[in-house]
Amino acid sequence: MKRIFISILFLIPLSVWGQKITFSSDIQDTKDSSIIQVRDLWQAYVTNCQKGFDKSSFNYWNKYETDQGFTDIVKAAISLPSYLYGDLAVFDIKKVDNDYYRIRNIWSIGDTISKSYLGIFNVFAKKTNSVFKLYNNFYVVKPKLQHYQTDNFYYYYPSTYPFNNQKANQMAEFYSKISSLYGNTDKRKVIYIIGNNLDEANNIIGFDYTIMSSSFPDAAYTIKGLNILLATREDKMHEIIHSIFMPMFPKANALFHEGIATYYAGSAGQNYTLLVDQLREMIINNPDIDLSKFDDLNKVLDNGTNYFYTVGAIFIDYALKNGGTKKVLALFQHPDSTDNAIFAIEKDLGIEKNQIDPFLKKYIQNFKGN
Repeated sequence: MKRIFISILFLIPLSVWGQKITFSSDIQDTKDSSIIQVRDLWQAYVTNCQKGFDKSSFNYWNKYETDQGFTDIVKAAISLPSYLYGDLAVFDIKKVDNDYYRIRNIWSIGDTISKSYLGIFNVFAKKTNSVFKLYNNFYVVKPKLQHYQTDNFYYYYPSTYPFNNQKANQMAEFYSKISSLYGNTDKRKVIYIIGNNLDEANNIIGFDYTIMSSSFPDAAYTIKGLNILLATREDKMHEIIHSIFMPMFPKANALFHEGIATYYAGSAGQNYTLLVDQLREMIINNPDIDLSKFDDLNKVLDNGTNYFYTVGAIFIDYALKNGGTKKVLALFQHPDSTDNAIFAIEKDLGIEKNQIDPFLKKYIQNFKGN
């Protein structure tokens, strides 16, 4: 995790359900009635989130976004429940045009000696019918972005990005093909945000910095639950698979979610066959490794790939060859945990727990490519 150290003077802490939200002295001491209302709105929303009443959090956001199922995109992107962890420091609330007030935040965990920053981000507030409501950064900047729609894909990107319509159309066709293959009849709206790099894409949804940042040129990720995809190109097939299967099976096992995306679309610019070859080479250099210890494999390598993804793809491959799509769909019925993954492999694929490691090594050794 990258760390950023920022000095903010005169923060005044307010206790919120055992956590800490702080405001700069300028915000706390302001006499500006509008800034006071925005400050109190943001504090009330964060407090509400920390209590766990996420459904009522819709009341704090504007109707246009909530009608589409959106509230806090930043919170969803970092994937932590509410603002339950760490400290939230609000260091600036400023009117940025005739309508919007920008709220700038630092979200961190740890103590003053060793502090790790989850995100430095912006949200907005605007008065509607005499009451302030919250707005996502994406909503505010969207009118300034370029836009392209094809089928259920809504692309947004800066004017400096060399957008390729043909690739975008191919992705919509790919989405339809995989959806049809696995019985997905709900072609959900996919918001596809592109930047010239991932930091630029993250900035569009409000981040000045986030732990979701990456220097890999092929980096991308999906915001689970919102079907928002952030990437550096139009044809990030791995994330397209996620945009199909995550809404269909929101509680399914991560091993199979990453596995099916890797089987069909590869990972970090490498296809499934190359990834298995890479895993074979790793086993040669580490003959005592136990591939059934899935959590130990779940690490991003220097080239951006992940053995956990590849092992998941092998189980998808095996399921397809020994039962087709029905066998694959059976794997997605099991909740997310290592024990449940092993149970699914035993129950649906007929591979006993103590045989998973030798099965994988034999499968990889004999693999000839797809």
